[in-house]
Amino acid sequence: MNNKDRKIFWETLTSLTGQNIPEECRKLTETIKYPKKLYRFRKADTNSLEAMRTNRLFFSSAEYYDDPFDSFCSINWNTVENGILNALLNPQNLNQLALLLNIPETRLSQFFNFRSIEDWTTLGTNIIDTTRKEIQKRHRSICFTEKELNEVLWLKYADNHYGFALMYNITPEMVTRPQNAEMPFSHPNYSLYPIYYSNQTYDATDYARFVAIDSALKNYHPDFRKMIYSILPSQCWQYERVCLIKHKCHEYDKEWRILHNDLDGNGSKFITFKPSGVIIGLRTEKPTRDLIIALAREAGIPKIYECFIDNNNKLNKRIVKES
Repeated sequence: MNNKDRKIFWETLTSLTGQNIPEECRKLTETIKYPKKLYRFRKADTNSLEAMRTNRLFFSSAEYYDDPFDSFCSINWNTVENGILNALLNPQNLNQLALLLNIPETRLSQFFNFRSIEDWTTLGTNIIDTTRKEIQKRHRSICFTEKELNEVLWLKYADNHYGFALMYNITPEMVTRPQNAEMPFSHPNYSLYPIYYSNQTYDATDYARFVAIDSALKNYHPDFRKMIYSILPSQCWQYERVCLIKHKCHEYDKEWRILHNDLDGNGSKFITFKPSGVIIGLRTEKPTRDLIIALAREAGIPKIYECFIDNNNKLNKRIVKES
């Protein structure tokens, strides 16, 4: 899927309003040109080898990604700070917070039992410092690429060619899993999407404000988030937009992601898919190589490849001969 196609996907994504989620899911899916296969680079450590043996794909949050600027978004922190702190530091003024959230004041008051001014002051001063990290924590995904012979990715994610890569055939089950009817999010429980690469950031100010409010109030008012989800349709698709844009300098990665929105951290930690193949790195040492082969066979992975440098001095792959 080239970046022209990815741009069509992105423009469709940013046009969605959340007013008809099933129809918008269909519309968005129609713009996606799924490849036949995707690849996932791994370091040959205990956790990755065990995940391969058990056919598990674990979600990771953006706070652990190698790129601290993973999502190419801009946030007007003054807008976030002024809106949130003015509301929280004046807890008697329900009307101000109601206007901020576009919620009828009478409905908002049903959920609020304000603490002291001192409590809210302490809470407010910490919001901006923690919101960026909170946004990253909520971005849970599994990352893939279209290019199994991407030398940069072998260096970055497969331990300088000492690791391995897993190959996955794209199936309907891998593309999407329907969401639980009780989960009021814009996307299914998980979905596979392409990354869009751009030199223009996505304005995530509204999303940051939502995360700040949600993070600040969730421990005080358990029902508050449910209310926000039900009356703020503009938040639909914000999660996807923030997770699916990266700076154009990363375009060569040809990345795809399975997204999983899990605000409480109680959702799935992994999904199970059997790889269609494993590719052993160019520098993988023999004991590790033998272990990868043995575990791949135990996992029922049908094809085992190895990297090599071909006659054109290019990275290539070939089937591992039976020993």
